[in-house]
Amino acid sequence: MTQEPQHAIATQWRLARHRGPGLFLRGICMGTADVIPGVSGGTMALITGIYDELVATIAGIHPRIVGDLARGRVAAVLQQLNAPFLVPLLAGIFAAVLSLAKGITYLLEHHPEPAWGALTGLILASLVVVARHIERWSGSSIALAAMGAAVGYAITVLVPVETGSEFYKFIGAGIIASVAMILPGISGSFLLVVMGKYTQVITAIHERELSVILFFGIGFVIGILGFSRVLKRLLATHHTATMAFLTGLMAGSLRKVWPFRQAIEGDLDHYICTLPESYIGATWLTIGLAVLSFAVVMLIERVAVRGQN
Repeated sequence: MTQEPQHAIATQWRLARHRGPGLFLRGICMGTADVIPGVSGGTMALITGIYDELVATIAGIHPRIVGDLARGRVAAVLQQLNAPFLVPLLAGIFAAVLSLAKGITYLLEHHPEPAWGALTGLILASLVVVARHIERWSGSSIALAAMGAAVGYAITVLVPVETGSEFYKFIGAGIIASVAMILPGISGSFLLVVMGKYTQVITAIHERELSVILFFGIGFVIGILGFSRVLKRLLATHHTATMAFLTGLMAGSLRKVWPFRQAIEGDLDHYICTLPESYIGATWLTIGLAVLSFAVVMLIERVAVRGQN
């Protein structure tokens, strides 16, 4: 190995030690959001101030990386991957997904109202954060936000369906989930629920079913590498319009996580959103968790903004 690649690798590791702890914590926030139906990892990236770098890093990954690896060009690979940024971030994401997958599904199954209350607070705060990235609201921005809200609401009323375990269905689910994960405001986990794949994928992660994880991962990589280039261009050329649409998307998706619901008689798949019928202990717990989660997100954003200044 020549002196130049050695110097480049050493520089990469010095940068990684400097940024690593903060990026690892951001990765934990993203991974936590990614396993919760209704919350987007892309939103957490935006809140914590790393969204633009994340999109640019993923969009900059080129297929030639395979050739560089084959030729042993480690420094070139690390540089293309933006390793000091991506490695600790991914470590945090994977740590959160592996450790929280079982707990999240347990809470949603056994304590749904408080859990959905917390998610409502998260999305409301995330909506505020995304809306702040719009410098000036105009008629076109409002129209795009309304369109995004309509799309988000339409997605939430889709009925989850059971799907088979064929490998190509997991690849397709990975592609769709990856596109949603990188978009603030739309949850990849929720789309897995819609496709009937959420329980299958989360169970596979918890029980280490490698075949399911492999096929889902293949689709995920294909989707995120392809769509990140489109998103990078949209943010560069139509930033305000993109953010307005995503703000509406988040507002429309609130229906999915609203904690107070009334079942429709004879219809197990649909419900209507209501206000609490009575303000008893459980209701106050739900409201309190919504307020707390809202405050936590706003605090994370404030800390992230101060860290950038």
